[in-house]
Amino acid sequence: MRLIIFGGTFDPPHNAHTEILNSIKLLKNDRVIVLPNFIPPHKDAQATSQDRLNMCKLAFNRYEVSDYEIEKGGQSYTYKTLQYFKELYSLDKYSLIYIIGADSMKDLKNWGQPHLLADLATYYIIKRPHYDNVEQDIQEFKDLYGGNFVLSDFIGQDISSTEIRLKNAFGAIDDLVPENVAQYISEKDLYKRYKAITAMYSKLELPKKRIDHILSVALTALKLGYIYKVNSENIILAALIHDIGKSLNLKKAYNLGLAISHETIELPAVCRHADFGAEIARRFFEINDEDILNAIKYHTTGRANMSKLEKIIFLADYIEPARKTPKLEPIIQTAQYDLDKAVEMTLKKTMDYLLDKNFEITPAMKNAYEFYKKENASGTKRTST
Repeated sequence: MRLIIFGGTFDPPHNAHTEILNSIKLLKNDRVIVLPNFIPPHKDAQATSQDRLNMCKLAFNRYEVSDYEIEKGGQSYTYKTLQYFKELYSLDKYSLIYIIGADSMKDLKNWGQPHLLADLATYYIIKRPHYDNVEQDIQEFKDLYGGNFVLSDFIGQDISSTEIRLKNAFGAIDDLVPENVAQYISEKDLYKRYKAITAMYSKLELPKKRIDHILSVALTALKLGYIYKVNSENIILAALIHDIGKSLNLKKAYNLGLAISHETIELPAVCRHADFGAEIARRFFEINDEDILNAIKYHTTGRANMSKLEKIIFLADYIEPARKTPKLEPIIQTAQYDLDKAVEMTLKKTMDYLLDKNFEITPAMKNAYEFYKKENASGTKRTST
């Protein structure tokens, strides 16, 4: 018998998860166990353990779903789980198979007790779109600890649970999760953290085109955040609020009870919504994290020496695909490996457009362009957080 374990947070389980199991060619005596974590040491879960277990039973109704880690409680370490199942079924490392994604493979050496992991199981690696270093990651682990690995030919869908939780606030998850899981999420009102923000869009008279832009910015920013290791929660909050004040003028902002500074009044009218957004974040959503607030406030003009979060929101607002701005490919490609250069390119392209249209360029934008032009030319970039 081979025991195939598919572990994860499953917060929530989605179509890419089910497709992974369906892609595996099972032998006659193979046994498959889906194993939701209790508290994984490297992630946070938004749904309760019981809800995630229930959703797994719905999503993986063809397979066995185990509550072992949930009942055990505490942090879920893979090596302890593999030890348990190996002893329970008297398995060797070749008959105990653990499924992981290519994005997890690169971090396997940092999991608890990697030298034990190497001797406990065979690791079945699922390729991920846009990630090409998996073979190098496997070899690096083997050089350090040994181990047995099988690289699947199957390439999973580019779906993340974080994106599903985000899209749930827009009512847009039906094509991402099994139907019974979508129904469960709706009935239990799960993942409502962002709904309070999106519920305000209609009150502030944001048109559908603007709402579509906001979602696209958030998704684009999440992808950049994954590359540059920026907190996804901060990215989502900044992205969801960055254009929330787009339909406001000064009178409406005053009527909403926002604190309007002289600096905001002096801005070109087209830029004021960014300041309105930062005030809305403070007043209505009790967001006091200065990095998030600055990412909202400067997403239009940029500024000198931005944080990684600020740069990501600034860029995502410009390059997101729903905007359809022409000739963006060089900036999009550069953003994958050099945020500062992509910011400089975006500022230059924006300023050229504003000059061509005889529109005002703010001092913040001018200073930002000069700052990043100098930084990139010097080749000694500052480290931003």
